[in-house]
Amino acid sequence: MKKKLLSLLLIMMLMISVLAGCGLNEDDVVDTQSNSNEDTVSVLKSTRDINLRDIDGKKTNYLFTYKNEDFTAIYTKDNWKIKNSYKITNGQDIAYICKALIDVHPIHGKDMKSYRTVDDLVYEWQQHNLAYNLLPDDNSWKSHAKDVDLDPADQGKSLAEIYEARTGSKLDVSKLKNNSKVQRVKNSSKVQRLKNKIKSLLK
Repeated sequence: MKKKLLSLLLIMMLMISVLAGCGLNEDDVVDTQSNSNEDTVSVLKSTRDINLRDIDGKKTNYLFTYKNEDFTAIYTKDNWKIKNSYKITNGQDIAYICKALIDVHPIHGKDMKSYRTVDDLVYEWQQHNLAYNLLPDDNSWKSHAKDVDLDPADQGKSLAEIYEARTGSKLDVSKLKNNSKVQRVKNSSKVQRLKNKIKSLLK
């Protein structure tokens, strides 16, 4: 019985997280990003596939290629800025890109002693993608969320924490509830499976 209650609590916590739209992984809202399955399929096999190149020899301005499109990556001390990062949504491909970037210029962790890992860079990128996909177009932070800055300050921060740091105000989920993208998240198959699991546990 205790095990059953523990499972129920865990599922309820996951469901609250999904419905809030905060701190989720990109896979949780894959249906908000594309009408096709293309974004869910990795196209990269190694870091070499992006052809990362220093375009002016100054070790600051870089280009890389993803799905036949060039992306700008700008390095300043302990910061990689990727322009239009919201267009890249596959977690495995983001990992290859992050690995390629930190192989050239590693980034310190927030303690300024350790270095950021591929996994936590991917997480940060995904939080920005979530913000871009979930925030209404008239939200002031929407335009900033389309680019990601991989730096020490945002290590391990959820969407809500990044939003608060950028805007100085808390992320008000109630303002998102009329957003059609949020409604698709709420109606997604993952949420429905969680609801069904709760129902079965309550029987």
